[in-house]
Amino acid sequence: MKTAALVLVLAAAPAAAEVRYATFSSPSLDRDVAYAVQLPPSYATAATRRYPVVYALHGLFESPGFWERRGLAPMLESLWQKGDMPEMVVVAVDGDNSFFVDGPAGRWEQMMSRDFLAHVESTYRVIPGRAGRAGLGISMGGYAALRMALAHPDLFRAVATHSAMLLEKIPTAEEGAGRWHMTAFHKVFGTPIDAALWTANDPLALAVTADPKGAPALYFDCGTEDRYGLFAGNRELHRRLEARGVAHEFGLYPGDHGYEYVHTVLEKSLRFLGRQFAR
Repeated sequence: MKTAALVLVLAAAPAAAEVRYATFSSPSLDRDVAYAVQLPPSYATAATRRYPVVYALHGLFESPGFWERRGLAPMLESLWQKGDMPEMVVVAVDGDNSFFVDGPAGRWEQMMSRDFLAHVESTYRVIPGRAGRAGLGISMGGYAALRMALAHPDLFRAVATHSAMLLEKIPTAEEGAGRWHMTAFHKVFGTPIDAALWTANDPLALAVTADPKGAPALYFDCGTEDRYGLFAGNRELHRRLEARGVAHEFGLYPGDHGYEYVHTVLEKSLRFLGRQFAR
């Protein structure tokens, strides 16, 4: 009887979500780029169903495997198993510390917004176009997701970020935290920072001219003990969007910079994106 009961329990358990790893050819970078994809439990059996897709953008010195390695994929799967979240495809592409910006380091925005989106929509059963897309960024990826949301509001239906790397002014090597800033940004923006390139891509600058009617749904948060002080830049983005009349959700929550903090808030952003897709 015990064996039979065990078989019944296992048979009733939902199928585990699958994370795969692959590469695709990017014309913008003229090379192959790695990515990860988490497919929802019903993907293998619902042969005609199309799913919304979340583009998860990683932080500095990370790789596409962060979504699985950092324990984020199981958190999403847990929400699916509870029935609290619509099923979706999640893809994470390699950003190579580029901030997904077009510049001296390469055409990384074009790789993401043109090449990768086209690859995903032609390879997986996802809902094509803005209505089926969302962005989710952490740290460097948060900067990139917010920048693309504000610069190209036609790309994503919704964007959510945690601990986005937002600075209130252009960093200099002379500042107290300048060494970290320069290490993070010099590959993309030069040393010293190219002010024109910086301003053209700065989410805080883009917020000043954001279209209240055309902007994607926005959610962003940051830890109140963020060791890099990124709560200040995130708070300033909130102020600028509020002044511009751009609807958004913003929160400051206890925590430092890192995945220990992300684990405490990821459910908020996932539920936010789920609500947007459910509309």
